[in-house]
Amino acid sequence: MVIGLGEFGRALAEELTQNFNDVIGVDIDSNVVNSLKDKISVVYSMDASDSAALMQLPIDELDGVVVAIGGSFDISLRTVAALKECGVSNICARGIDDIHISILKAMSISKILTPERDAAKVYVSKNSLF
Repeated sequence: MVIGLGEFGRALAEELTQNFNDVIGVDIDSNVVNSLKDKISVVYSMDASDSAALMQLPIDELDGVVVAIGGSFDISLRTVAALKECGVSNICARGIDDIHISILKAMSISKILTPERDAAKVYVSKNSLF
């Protein structure tokens, strides 16, 4: 499952789907959801920071969840907490900044994604900027 289907989450969900994974996408914005309904396995419009809403999904059948929310520190942390409350143990989360990363680590999230930092490292290491 990929929660947060902005630029990073959308690209991740589409890439996982193209690599023959069944992907459940979740975003609060119904326009985003509608734009992806033919591109990934299943997509839902819901507030993923609400554990009662998450319990309506087949979370016990998931290999893992990626919280790709990048625009809201608060919503990202609430979503991680809701997933943990629902018993999801395999959670990857996008780290927005150093404080957010520190809090995610304190929440025992071992896989923290930093796509902007990682992309910068790739570009610099390959000298592909100019």
